[in-house]
Formats: sequence, C-alpha cells, structure tokens
Amino acid sequence: MATLFSQRRTRFLLFCCLLGALLVVGLKLVERGATAQAIPPVLVSEANSTRALALESVSRVGEPFAPESQLRFGTDKRTRIQLMVMHLNLERDASTLRAEAEDGARRIYPLTVEHVGPVPGQEWLHSVTLRLNDDMGDIGDVLVRLIYKGVASNRVRVGVGHVGGGPPDDVGAVPTPVLALAAPTPNTNPTTAGILTPDDVRLVIAQAVSAAVAMNRRVTVAVTDREGNVLGVFSMTGAATQTQFRGMKGNDLTPLAITGLVSRGLAGTNLPPALIPVQRAAISKAGTASFFSTFGNAFTPRTASFIIQEHFPPAVEFQPAGPLFGVQFSQLPCSDIKSSLPFGLSGDAGAVPLYKNGVPSGGVGIEGDGTYTIDPDPRDFDKPFEEVIAVAAGRGYEPPDLIRGDNIIVGGIRLPYVNVTDADAPRPATLPFNQLPGAVDSLFPIRGAQPSGFVPLTLGGVNGAVDTRFFPFIGSSTASPNRLTAADVTTVLTNAARQADITRAAIRQPLGSPARVSISVVDTEGTVLGIFRTTDAPVFGFDVSVQKARTAAFFSSANAGTLLRAAGLGSFVDRAAADGLGLNGTIAFSDRAGGFLHRPFFPDGINNTPAGPFSMEFAEWNVFNTGVQSDLITGNLVASLVGANVRCTAIPQLPNGIQIFPGSIPLYKSGELVGAIGISGDGVDQDDIIAAAGAAIFIPPAAIRADQFFVRGVRLPFVKFPRSPNL
Repeated sequence: MATLFSQRRTRFLLFCCLLGALLVVGLKLVERGATAQAIPPVLVSEANSTRALALESVSRVGEPFAPESQLRFGTDKRTRIQLMVMHLNLERDASTLRAEAEDGARRIYPLTVEHVGPVPGQEWLHSVTLRLNDDMGDIGDVLVRLIYKGVASNRVRVGVGHVGGGPPDDVGAVPTPVLALAAPTPNTNPTTAGILTPDDVRLVIAQAVSAAVAMNRRVTVAVTDREGNVLGVFSMTGAATQTQFRGMKGNDLTPLAITGLVSRGLAGTNLPPALIPVQRAAISKAGTASFFSTFGNAFTPRTASFIIQEHFPPAVEFQPAGPLFGVQFSQLPCSDIKSSLPFGLSGDAGAVPLYKNGVPSGGVGIEGDGTYTIDPDPRDFDKPFEEVIAVAAGRGYEPPDLIRGDNIIVGGIRLPYVNVTDADAPRPATLPFNQLPGAVDSLFPIRGAQPSGFVPLTLGGVNGAVDTRFFPFIGSSTASPNRLTAADVTTVLTNAARQADITRAAIRQPLGSPARVSISVVDTEGTVLGIFRTTDAPVFGFDVSVQKARTAAFFSSANAGTLLRAAGLGSFVDRAAADGLGLNGTIAFSDRAGGFLHRPFFPDGINNTPAGPFSMEFAEWNVFNTGVQSDLITGNLVASLVGANVRCTAIPQLPNGIQIFPGSIPLYKSGELVGAIGISGDGVDQDDIIAAAGAAIFIPPAAIRADQFFVRGVRLPFVKFPRSPNL
C-alpha cells in the first residue's frame, strides 16, 4: 500500500510540476490585451529540452530541416514542418493561427500555417503544418511560436539547415512534453499478457493429452501466455526425457556421453534428463507461437523454420537466406532483455498460438519425438504427430483465418502455418484433467496469464508501450562529449515510431495495416537508453531490436576486432581482414551489412561459393552452428541452463548476443560513433526504413557506410527500403 501511495504521489507531483511549468510559460507569453483565447496554446517539446517535437511533413524525418525538400509538395519545393500543439480546442481552421520564427540575428520570419487538425485518437493534441519562409537558408536553430486568436504560445527550438546556434531560450522557458511522456502508467497494472485462465490452461492440456492417448503417443505439453510466461507443463506417463538438437545437414557433432554437449554449436547436443530438456523444448515451442502472434498475424514454429534457413524458400537453391536468418538465437535464458525461452525461438513443428475470443493470448507446445530440429524440405508436407496433437490442443482457441501464416505472402511466397488440418487431428472425448495419465511438472504449476511486462505510453502521438526497466529514457554515461542525451534518445525513438505508424506492414493482415515494431536505442557500451514498442508489435521483437542495435554499435566500434579476439573468435577477425574489412571503427555496419557477411554462401544465396567471413563454411554450417553468432553464446547459454547467472556472451557490450538479419543503423554525432538504433517487427525492409527515420539526424558519415566497401568484388549492403513504403 505504501508503494502504491508513493507511486500515486509521484504521478501527482509530476502532473503538478508540469502544469505549473505550462502556466509559467503561458503567463510569460500571452500578448497584451488578448481576450479571445483564455488558455495559451502549448507547443510540445522534447522531455528534457525546449527542442520541438517536429517532423518534415512529407518524408516524416526529423530535424535539421533543409530549407527545400527533396520531395515536392504542392506548387513548390519549400520544406513544410509539422509541430505538435496542445490547447487548440479541436481547431481545424488554419486561418485562426499565425506563426513566426526568430533566428540568432534576431530576425523574425513569418511562417505560413497550411494545416491544423486534431491527432486522431488524441483529440487533445493537434498537429500544425508550417511552410518555411522563402528567406530562410542554412541558419541553424530558430525559436518558433504560434499565435492563436491573439494569444501566443511558448517558443520551441527548431534546426533549419543544421542544428545549433540561434537565439537563447526565452527567460523562464522549460520543456513542455506531452503528459504521457512525463508520467507513464506505473507497472502495477492489472493488465495481463493475454487472457488465459487456469481453467483454459487445463482444457488445452487435457485436449492435447486426450489426443495423444488416442494416437498411442506419450508427450510433454507446455502452455505459455502471450509474453512467454509458463502457465503449466504436463508430462505424460512414459514420455521421453531427452530430445536431441538436429541441424538436418548431416553435420551434427557427437555429444559427450556424460554431459550430452558437443564441441561447437548446438547441433548434436543431447542434454541429460536432469536438465529437463523435453520440458524446455516444449516451452520454447509454445513461447515461439506466442511471441510470433499478434492481432494481425499468427505464426508457428513451422513458420519460423521456413524463414531462418540458408535459402528462402528452404531447399530452393540460388535463393537468398530466410528473412529472419539467425532469429533462433534470441529470447535466450541468458538475455538481459527477454529471457523467456530456454532454447530460444524454435523452428521445430509442434506448436500453435492460442487465441481466446480473438485475442492473442499464448501458445501450446508439444515435445515427444526425441528430436529438436527444423523442417529442411517443406515440399514433403510432413505431418509430425507433435503438430497433430498441437492442433487438437488448440481447438476452441484458433486464430482468425485471415491472419494465419498461410494467408500471408512474402516476396510472392506463401508462408506455412501448420501442415495438419483439423480433420487430421483426432477428436476423442476430452478426459477430465484429474484423470489424465501423467502429472503437472512441479516447476511449472497451472496458473493464468501473468501481469504484462509492458505499460502503455504515447510517444509523439504514436500509441505503444514501454517496459519500466527501460523507462524513463536516459542519456549515455560514456565520457564522450558527443554522447547521446536523453533528448537525443527521445527524438530517435519518436521519429522511428512516427515512421512505423505510416509504413505499410509486410506480414500483417488486413493488407494496408501499419507496421508494428519494437524500437531500441543503445550507446557504444551496449547500454539500453530506451525501448518503445508500438501497439500490438510482436513480442519477439523486444529482445531482437536490442540485439540488432547492439550488433550495429559493436561491429562499428574501434575495438570490435580486439574484443572478438579476446573472446576466442580471432579466426573470424582474421578472415574479415583477409577480405579487406578492419573491425576497427573504419566501417559503419548495419545489421543488413553484418548479416550479409554472416551467410554460409557469399554472396548470399549463391550456392557453391565460400562462406562470408563471419559464417561457418557450408559443410559445417546449420541453424544451430551459424558462426560468430553461435560461437559467441553457446558456452554461456549452456551455463545458464545449468543454473549459472551469466549473460549470453563474454563481451560486455553484447549481453544478449548478436542478431544477423536487417533492421539497425549505427548512430554518429559530429562523425563519432555514439550508439545504434534497432528495429524488429513486421518485415525486415520495413525495419530498415523505420531505423533510417530514427537515425536521420545521426547518420554515419557517407564515406564509412558499409555500402562503400566491397568484399570479393561484391558491394556490401547497408539498408534496403520497401517499394511504396508509406500508407
């Protein structure tokens, strides 16, 4: 109760402080004799400065704003900027407003107000579009204000041509963020991760076990909620106690007799029963179905298998790798971000997501065949009994047909969902739970959906959520004078969120939906400075977006090669050097670039070519033995499974491992690497364009971008944008 009172008091004090600040600003700036508008309008600023929350109105990119836009708008190319303002009383008539800007020489520029209107769903907030004055060139910071019905707003800072300089802030000026940014909902919330009850969990398990009995199979069943919390594990009498990792390339290593471990990677690993590998496999499969499913798409481990292999689609030669190549090494128990899945994201068929009344609420996973693997050739349309039982388990909790994976097309290819139809799965009478043959695992008792780890937040007019571990957003504590500030981080996250809100999703139904993503910003030490998850973004992206950001920052750093060598990965550093790549800060690596170098064929998808310098050669490669990515984490992953409190790698900047598919850009200030942004959600090309919007004012120098470098005569990629990206 004391904690709740303290939280409420803190929110009240924050509200009072902000309200007081707004009143001070308003009293200072009300023009003499004004009576038409009682409450002054308030231009929204960043949380920690008077710099405006502003976007270029056409491209949706943040400041600095070039005087002329590259994208023609109306009859001229003059740049239009969009500001956010409060207290306009649902105003839609632009003629009721005037705007002006003052530069460092105290020159006043009238700005034409071309549009004003409430933000949909946030009617207390308005957007205002201003056309830059024809006389404004590369003048740096200006102070902008609005006059609404004779009453002036506060003044906010906007960079024209470049950021910096300009007049000093007005006396008594204070930041004027939106209330939601200043005081997010505290994480005491009753909102749960889905809406499964204990009785739902028992019914799902009973349906699974009843089907298994009818098929004369003995399996382990796991149920998770939408955020991967385990809601129950049931092992049937006589169920297998071991399951072996199989890479399905004929190159699995032989495990040691006592430990079940292999000398490199995971393929061939056969953990002893004491480490409950079967239960962990079932949890990972159920959690994968949970993490991959939203209101706009429903996927399974079979879907995951289809998009993580060396070719897309699998078994079709001379095609590039799957779009989520490498995602299997995320959500690991050693992660400092999201540590829900013991074996990471799973490509082993035998799980389905659970939807209750159309609400994505979790997943059910089945393990029982003694093999934890992928489907290397989807053309055989196999129907493993684990998947048959999963379909039976999920009856009554199916997703809407429209959003199933097999109704989603990527690059002209239909994704799989399950190979099993409802008719394939038996329909025995469901046994009473207390008569099921087996027992609930004492480590994972039956329970309902757990409290969500996310609390709502509106950022720059975009609805989403944060994890209170990573909020409020913070600045970097590195010694660099160019280090990212909290205001910088808020700007990056806001610009990315706004781009996501207008970007056409690639893997979401109905068609024409905006992309839903997780957005992360880290500094050069890998410290998370802020994470924002837009509404209904897939949960897996929360961990992955941080992996992507950390990967870009790390490989772009001056000491990447030194740290990799110290971690025992010097052979990869040498291979990169042989290809002309110095891991010494001379190249700005995005994840698209680094991932391209991490493919078992180079260039990506061209069979019978040597591997990229960060990958295993194809004769050794499989999804459990990928090269730098797997070598970094395997030892610590296994240690975490036996109870050690360790992070995923020995390199402090990479505590949750690395990621090797697109969606990140390193961030630079004044030519110095200061961090990176990572995006993960509804399509990798979409991730790239959203990352680019977030990084717009912190882009790397053009000369060091990865796409200025060649390896074996092939230009490296940096980012790739989708065709016709915006809605």
